[in-house]
Amino acid sequence: MKEFLKYTIVFITIVTGVLVLSFFLQKETLKNDDVYTLKINERAEKEWYYEVYSDSKLIIKQETIPGVSGIQHFKSKEEARKIGTLVITKLKSGNMPMISLNELKKYDITFKK
Repeated sequence: MKEFLKYTIVFITIVTGVLVLSFFLQKETLKNDDVYTLKINERAEKEWYYEVYSDSKLIIKQETIPGVSGIQHFKSKEEARKIGTLVITKLKSGNMPMISLNELKKYDITFKK
C-alpha cells in the first residue's frame, strides 16, 4: 500500500508539473488583447462541457468538472457556463485557469465528493 501511495504521489506531481509547464509555455502566446470566446456543448443527455477559444483557436476543451476526483460531468448548461466564464476571467487577468473545490461550491456546481 505504501508503494502504491508513493507512486501515486509521484505520478500526480509529474502530471501537475507538466500541466503548469504547458500553461506557462502557452501563456507566452496569449496576449491581454486576445478575444476569448466560450462555447457550451452537450456531450450526452444531461452532460455538458465547455470550450474556450482565443481568437478563434481552441485553447481549452473541458469535458469534465475540473478539480474533482473521478470523471464527473457538468449537469447543466448553466453550470458549464459559470465555470467556463470563471476560466475566461482568470485568463484575462493573467492567472492560471485552475478551478478549486471552493470555487465549485461557491458557484453551486453539482459534483460528488
